[in-house]
Amino acid sequence: MAEQNATRRLAIETDKHRRNEALRHNLIAYLFLTPALLSIVLVLFYPIASMVVTSMFSRPTFTRPSVFIGLQNYIEVLNDPIFPTAVKNTFVWTIGVTFGQVILGIYFALLTHQRFPGRWLVRMLVILPWVLPGIVGAITWRFMYHQELGLINNVLRGIGLGHLAQSWLGNVQTAMLAAILVGIWKGFGFYALMFLAGLQTIPMELYEAARIDGANGRQQLFGITLPLLRPVAVTSTVLGLIWTSNYFDAIFILTGGGPARATETLPMYVYNTAFSLYRTEEAMAGSNILMMIVLSMLALYFLIFNRKTLFRQNQQEAA
Repeated sequence: MAEQNATRRLAIETDKHRRNEALRHNLIAYLFLTPALLSIVLVLFYPIASMVVTSMFSRPTFTRPSVFIGLQNYIEVLNDPIFPTAVKNTFVWTIGVTFGQVILGIYFALLTHQRFPGRWLVRMLVILPWVLPGIVGAITWRFMYHQELGLINNVLRGIGLGHLAQSWLGNVQTAMLAAILVGIWKGFGFYALMFLAGLQTIPMELYEAARIDGANGRQQLFGITLPLLRPVAVTSTVLGLIWTSNYFDAIFILTGGGPARATETLPMYVYNTAFSLYRTEEAMAGSNILMMIVLSMLALYFLIFNRKTLFRQNQQEAA
């Protein structure tokens, strides 16, 4: 009995010592992380908090003090007849660009995963638009879309399709499509890189077994490749939706939100409200609405990801 009590006391003391050691190590780690955490708070959370607070005030003129008005700026933004158009344009722009980038990314990842002469050059050309500064790419495409001097219209005239030449960025019917094509061109290289990395993790034994069973290339693609790329596709698509909904450079340089607000997305709407109409508080309210939309997409992603992780863990435990 005495030996059991001594053993129990020794186990308790050992466990207590381990907890103290873990606490000490964690405390040291937190101390080292403190400067980084303070930087994050100052750089990220303070501006967000300041923006939220400022959006609840109104300053009629720069010489008068700010007046607290609560959610009135948000009500003004939501009642603005331009706001629904900006939301619709943001939806069209985000969906069009993101899914165009995903489709092209998968195609070029599959292409450059094969062995052929000059593969390194093709890979470099695929990545090039993504690594170029966005402003450089947008200015280049703006010249290409020029009605008189642009490459696109001159090519159309050269092949006898001059009747199709037009002001691509100045036409309400074509401006959004032209901007979406630029957005796809700018970012599809990122998806190609992600999918290529995913392809290189798929065991070749799966393809060999499928070929032995008589599966053709199409069956291998839809039965092995695409299902195993699904985690990469989901993560990349959610990140792309968030990035694209906030993308500003291309729209600003190509169209400035025009013509007739045909390409005015929410970031462009916020910019025009702040710097063209000088309604800073309403612009901040619009920014907060956009931030809530983005956070909703992020929360949805984590919800789906956590459910899938929990489902896999349950399957492994059941097995």
